[in-house]
Amino acid sequence: MEVDLIQIRNLKTYFFQGKGLLSKLFGQGLKIVHAVDGVSLTIKKGRTFGLVGESGCGKSTLGNTIFRLVESLEGEVLFQGHDVVKMNQKELREFRQKAQIIFQDQFGCMNPRMTVGQIIAEPLMMRQGEPESQKSIEQEVAELLNAVNLDPDAAVKFPNEFSGGQARRIGVARAIALNPMFIMADEPTSGLDISTAATILNLMQDLQDKLDITYLWVSHNLNQVKYMSDDMAVMYLGKVVEMGRTSEVFDQMAHPYTKALISAVPQVSSQEQKQTIFLKGEIPSPINPPSGCYFRTRCPQVFKRCEEEEPPLLDLGGGHLCACHLYDGN
Repeated sequence: MEVDLIQIRNLKTYFFQGKGLLSKLFGQGLKIVHAVDGVSLTIKKGRTFGLVGESGCGKSTLGNTIFRLVESLEGEVLFQGHDVVKMNQKELREFRQKAQIIFQDQFGCMNPRMTVGQIIAEPLMMRQGEPESQKSIEQEVAELLNAVNLDPDAAVKFPNEFSGGQARRIGVARAIALNPMFIMADEPTSGLDISTAATILNLMQDLQDKLDITYLWVSHNLNQVKYMSDDMAVMYLGKVVEMGRTSEVFDQMAHPYTKALISAVPQVSSQEQKQTIFLKGEIPSPINPPSGCYFRTRCPQVFKRCEEEEPPLLDLGGGHLCACHLYDGN
């Protein structure tokens, strides 16, 4: 039986830009960036949920909002039924022991003055319970390095002594140190060559099978999302425009934006390669999004209603959702 681990309901994360006393006191000159604009989705326990879209669509901000690295304006983030948005510091600390992040810039999130052993040991030393001996922690660090196929002797080295692929493994080792239930992987293979990226993907799949980890897989690489994820959502300008089981979204893509994204994915076989759909224009500014459907300014199938009404996210059948007036039948 599938169990909901995370439920996101009408989540909105806005950033406010403006300078001077007038903007602070009266809002004059204040600009509002609609980074995440009313997103609702569910992540099932033990599964991988892929989140895709062009750069700037809000997928990383959504992930960061789940962990409260940025604060939401409104909405709920339920983790095992408890709202992360309303957690106090003690509850938030307990949540973050169960939920971890693999950051996109692995070198940037590691202290260059600390050894890899110290970096991985840091969360182990901060967990609640009885104080542990240094020898016990060193043993756990060695086991974690071994789990990600790195030599335990690497614990005495510094981050700059590792390749990009090895740095990713270190990030994975740190993320699984507290045996989390949930991990957000933000572009976990960006900047890696194909063979190294494949190794990381296989490693994370193996760990998921062994440790029953739930992943939120944030990526612009649709081939990886198709390979790794069970369910997925496509985001555009802070909104989810299509969502469902990954196989159904790829086989029965409905939204014009999803069709354009998938058409641009290179295929191994020339017979499988779809004709690329080129979208006109640039992504509108999240400070001043279009009226009605946010995608209408670039949509090849736009019509008058798209300018006037925002399309609801409708179920096309079997949990395959799409926000497009082409399917609402009115």
